Amino acid sequence: MKIRTVALSAFLLVIILLTSRFSPTYQSGPPAGVSGSPGDGATCNGCHGGAAVNGSFITSDIPATGYIPGATYNVTATISHPTFNKFGFEISPQNAIGQQKGTLIITDPTRTQLLSGSKYIAHKTAGTAGTANTSTWVFQWQAPAAGSGSLSLYGSFIKANANNNTSGDAVFVDKVQIFEDLSTGLAQNTNIENEWSMYPLPCADELTIAFRDNKYQSVTVMIRSVEGKVITENTYLNNQATIKLNISELQAGVYLVTVVEGNKSLSKKLVKL
Repeated sequence: MKIRTVALSAFLLVIILLTSRFSPTYQSGPPAGVSGSPGDGATCNGCHGGAAVNGSFITSDIPATGYIPGATYNVTATISHPTFNKFGFEISPQNAIGQQKGTLIITDPTRTQLLSGSKYIAHKTAGTAGTANTSTWVFQWQAPAAGSGSLSLYGSFIKANANNNTSGDAVFVDKVQIFEDLSTGLAQNTNIENEWSMYPLPCADELTIAFRDNKYQSVTVMIRSVEGKVITENTYLNNQATIKLNISELQAGVYLVTVVEGNKSLSKKLVKL
């Protein structure tokens, strides 16, 4: 009888170990620090198989012209799959060196939670279940103080097949770059709005950006959609008086041209013919 009891106990132990090895370890929420940001250097693929693939999952009502310091905005993350119905995420607002910018605010405590203070927001157990093969998480973000400069919402996402192991899962990352609205306050103090202009407007093929003074050591020029997605981004050196941008391949429509110099940035509207 003792031999049978020992054998049964050993068998049950093996079953428990195997089950725990292949169970979804982070169904109740991922560890902090897997948002896919440069500062984190990690994504959900540390616990799920497969390399992280770029995707587009994060939307918000933050104006493409930039955030107003101290204002609160709504952020939505949506992910779907034709057959999977288990999902997870982690998002963090950080600058390029991994510093938290702004404050994350929970609006759905049943499905989302804060990690590492308020640097990360992620799913809870109730937030992993999709509806019709889609999951949506909502929360708010309060913009940081004036002068904080640009940042990004970095997100890591998981589409899980719920087969109780890591095989077959899909990991994705998304990055939404956000700028500070310098149309008031800092912009007036620095006169950045008057330091550059662009022409012709509207424009069909070649856009010229002209600087009033050749005093920039480095300037970054981006063309973004009105939703804030970066379409092109280039950095220029050596105090160039003018910069020529070939926009012939852009579809006709309205875009934003953003010039960034140090912690200052300003966006102007471009109509592409």
